[in-house]
Amino acid sequence: MKHKFTAAVMAAAMAAAGLTGCMEKKQPSSSNKSTETAVTTSAAENNSTPKGEFISESMELIKLKYADVPDLESGPELKISDTSAKPGEIAKVTVSVTGAKDKWGMCGIHVTYPEELECQVEDEVEYNAKYEMGKAIAGNSGFVAMDWRKNLDDELVSAHRQSFFFTTMFTEPHGGDGDIATFFLKVPDDAQPGTVYNIGFYYKDSDMFRDLEGDLAFEKYAFTHMTGGTITVR
Repeated sequence: MKHKFTAAVMAAAMAAAGLTGCMEKKQPSSSNKSTETAVTTSAAENNSTPKGEFISESMELIKLKYADVPDLESGPELKISDTSAKPGEIAKVTVSVTGAKDKWGMCGIHVTYPEELECQVEDEVEYNAKYEMGKAIAGNSGFVAMDWRKNLDDELVSAHRQSFFFTTMFTEPHGGDGDIATFFLKVPDDAQPGTVYNIGFYYKDSDMFRDLEGDLAFEKYAFTHMTGGTITVR
């Protein structure tokens, strides 16, 4: 019974987060730019946009989507770690959250990385990404992570970026602070020491970071307080 429940809630979470659509055939659309955006590292522009250097004008979608949602003085802040690796090594990239202890119950998040890197997967059929769960999601009802290899959005292709995504949920608001999960990206064998690869968040309008009440102000704070990370070749 527990297995069936977990499968059901994770299917619902993936559908809600738009993750299943990433693996389906992409339909032609003239409005791609109205539904996605990407974030890499840099200083924050202001307190209403994520901390990041944007590879697309569609970051404006966050402002548009949450334009009528009130601003909170504090809330969840998402961050990608800064790490390093030698040429040919596997770099560990960790996504973490602060300011949300026992307040959140579901998330669906995309991460973007340069096409020179290779996301490590458990299999080459479903592209389930390898990961290690962190303490922030202890007691979750299920966790799914996949490398997005088919039908990438046009702006990712143009920017020479790849993406993986993950979703998790709880039956109670027991999402904690700290590391959510660590993922593994292979650095090219011929990478030059000193090279810095930016790792960022890629926003689609179906992404989420929610408490059990579905408070959009809480979610707005999360998506306007994202900080990208880096992998430096040593």
